[in-house]
Amino acid sequence: MSNGNEDREVILANFQTITGIDDIAIALSTLEQFNWDIDSAIVATVSEDPSPSPTVSSCEINTTFKVDWKGREYTFSLNVAEATVGTLKENLSSRVGVPKENFTIIGFPTLTVQTDHKTLQQMGVSQDSRLVMVETPNQVNRGQSSSSMGNSRYRFKMNVEGLEYELVFPANNTVRQVKSYVESTYNIPASQQRWEGWPPGTSDSLELRDLVLDTPFHRLKVFRRQESSRTSAENTPSEDEFMEDDVLESPECSSNVAPAKRPLMTVGKSAEENVMQFLQVFEERYGGIHPSFHIGTLKSALTAAFNVPADLKRPLIVFLHSDKALTGHLFCSQVVCSESIASYIDQHFVMWAYDLTETRLQQQVLTECQAIFGLSGRKQVEMYVPGKLPLMIVITKVQSAPQVFAVFQGDISPDLLMAQLIDAVENYNQTRSIEKAAELEQEQRNRLRELQEQEYLDSLQRDREKDEIKKIEEKEKQLKEETEEAKLSSFEDLVPPEPDSGIPSSDLTFKLPSGDRINRKFTHDTQLKVVAYFIGSKGFPPSRFKLVQNFPKRQFDEDEMQLTLEDLGLTRREILYVEERD
Repeated sequence: MSNGNEDREVILANFQTITGIDDIAIALSTLEQFNWDIDSAIVATVSEDPSPSPTVSSCEINTTFKVDWKGREYTFSLNVAEATVGTLKENLSSRVGVPKENFTIIGFPTLTVQTDHKTLQQMGVSQDSRLVMVETPNQVNRGQSSSSMGNSRYRFKMNVEGLEYELVFPANNTVRQVKSYVESTYNIPASQQRWEGWPPGTSDSLELRDLVLDTPFHRLKVFRRQESSRTSAENTPSEDEFMEDDVLESPECSSNVAPAKRPLMTVGKSAEENVMQFLQVFEERYGGIHPSFHIGTLKSALTAAFNVPADLKRPLIVFLHSDKALTGHLFCSQVVCSESIASYIDQHFVMWAYDLTETRLQQQVLTECQAIFGLSGRKQVEMYVPGKLPLMIVITKVQSAPQVFAVFQGDISPDLLMAQLIDAVENYNQTRSIEKAAELEQEQRNRLRELQEQEYLDSLQRDREKDEIKKIEEKEKQLKEETEEAKLSSFEDLVPPEPDSGIPSSDLTFKLPSGDRINRKFTHDTQLKVVAYFIGSKGFPPSRFKLVQNFPKRQFDEDEMQLTLEDLGLTRREILYVEERD
């Protein structure tokens, strides 16, 4: 850690000792407000007078603020100096019909731990406050009154150095008393106890009834801390010791254990390899409860968030961490590892994480930001690196280039971060609805165009099929004509020339189906089949047409085809009818 950060650790330790502020997050926030001027911060803190103004009665001061419940806003006007969190919960319960033990309230401006007996003024509620009511099923109410909870007991399944015990403590016992019990019963000094399982923001001074604990059992783990070697001259406490006495760990998040020596990322590895290493080391340090980290580059994370259908698009959170940051370890353990925050991020965001402990890793991220967001985007991120880490940068994109929607620094409380994330999602969903409508309209146009193109292709196919059929019919017709011509030609070859005048012959007149007449002379010895060939050469083949004599009525059949005209008595002028066979 740099000398500057070491100086700040000394300032922080001295500030907490003088003011008696146990909560490190509140202490950090106060010092940040006064730019780490400890004298100004101490004067402002110790001079605060929580009593009401002598000239105006506290009961006469009402503050109007709003609470959001499932998208609907409820307006309250309360005396914030006297009304407590419990009072607000009772009012909310009566208005929305939800038992107060089944919900909590987030979005309080201060970083202090929320309990039902604290006043709204202590929680920082003002005219501009916008709180959010969130359901918390299967949990004990955080702040029931002493009269109702004084005789209650909490049951724990406590794992003490690998052995599990079932223990029961009164509701008015403090966390410090639980620690003292473990010290006296299991011989683990309080200074060496390392805990897992306490809710985020727990401090030794809180009573059990002020905590959100699982029922019917709340599970805890306690281990013996290995004391690190240190010379007597080193009197400056470490960041872990700041948190050791007053800040206890959230489930599976070890806020009392200093980060392992293994780095979250290593210079020289690919983005995918480094993100995988980040995930593994992060879980080694803080446990398995955390948001899902996108595996890949920042560019691929943007693709996963925004290059999808409108219904699937989600804002992107860029989480930038540094082991050198004073609040980095606390932010990871109590905020990033908060089960409610991790679950909400997984449902509504894509999250990409990167470690900026090493300078070369910082430059890699800034270069990638410049390639994606341009020089202005790089500068916007660069102003926070490395002195203002850790960060959560919320990036949105609606029909335009990606843009920074919000930046959350490491001193933000879990409740405030949750409220801000909810606000970011609501704002993004409102603007995204415009894109969804445009996308739906575009899809309809695309479907119409595809339908028109398909109809056009179908029409072309039908035309091609018609052309093919027409060509086939024409070929068949041509073949038929050629066949008929061949037949006619063959019939003509079988008919002898018409006899000259003076030669005895039969003068035959043929009446065709069309009504036309044809005359032809044949010698008396001409067979009837030759006469049929003659008719065939005129387009009336014997296979389809027959010869008929009306007077006397007579139809010539196949047996008579070999007979001559003389045999048939057709030696004079005769009329024969050409009729189609049945």
